Amino acid sequence: MGLGDFFKKTFGKQTCAFCGKEVGMMSRDKIKNDEFICSDCKRTCSRFIQVYRLTKDELLGHMEYMKRQGKLVESMENLKARRVPSAGRQGILFYDEAGMFRIYDVDQDHRYAMEMIRYDQVAKYEPYLDEAEPEEPGKEKVFGECGVKITLVGGMDDLTRMPKGLRAHPYITQEITVKINDRDKHIGELDVNQIISHFNTIFGVNDDTKGLFSFGPTKQQKREGEALKAMGGVFGAAIKAAKTGEVPEEAATKVAEAMNKVDDAATSGLAKYTRLADEAEEKI
Repeated sequence: MGLGDFFKKTFGKQTCAFCGKEVGMMSRDKIKNDEFICSDCKRTCSRFIQVYRLTKDELLGHMEYMKRQGKLVESMENLKARRVPSAGRQGILFYDEAGMFRIYDVDQDHRYAMEMIRYDQVAKYEPYLDEAEPEEPGKEKVFGECGVKITLVGGMDDLTRMPKGLRAHPYITQEITVKINDRDKHIGELDVNQIISHFNTIFGVNDDTKGLFSFGPTKQQKREGEALKAMGGVFGAAIKAAKTGEVPEEAATKVAEAMNKVDDAATSGLAKYTRLADEAEEKI
């Protein structure tokens, strides 16, 4: 490639592989195989993916996925959501009734397609705090911002090394940073703690511990006890079905409920949100 061809390809107009429009270097991104996507087409993609990692065909599949995500977001309008922080430019909307959450961004939501993330796609979540050293010795550190970093299960991750019940996200592979506050450290940390606490509840982080004045079995022990009891109740129905050769509807329901309780116990309660998310997606 000559120098002229290099400058033309780098700084000249290029054709968008999706809509055919010719755009300059400030209005496009390069994708795999030396093709380009314009800013308008990129807005139909998730703001959390890196388009340069994907081919045209992969991005076409992703765009179809995002259309379904848009419908999924619309279907959540009548559901109760917990918004943290209650006021802010960025934050999280928890839809426990659907087993999903949405990361909102007041400045970006109108520019990019919105999407839901399933609870069972979250591999890790943790708070972060950015502070700078003071200009004068002895002074407090200068607060920059605080928020939450969320890592989703990727397609290449080994699920056998992760807690049971997780599933891979089809497209998002990099860490997501949700900036909660860049003005007030105290308020920001309170909001961040709320988010971490809610995720802890979803994943049953503290369900196998007792409070100082708590008596009786823990929440996780109760789940395990319910699972054992439910499986015991299934044996009677199984023996009856073996004798008659038929599985009555009532018995089939009992088996399904018992298996749900077993899954709940095995995943510290996460399986409940998986079932809710599956139901929400099936309606789209």
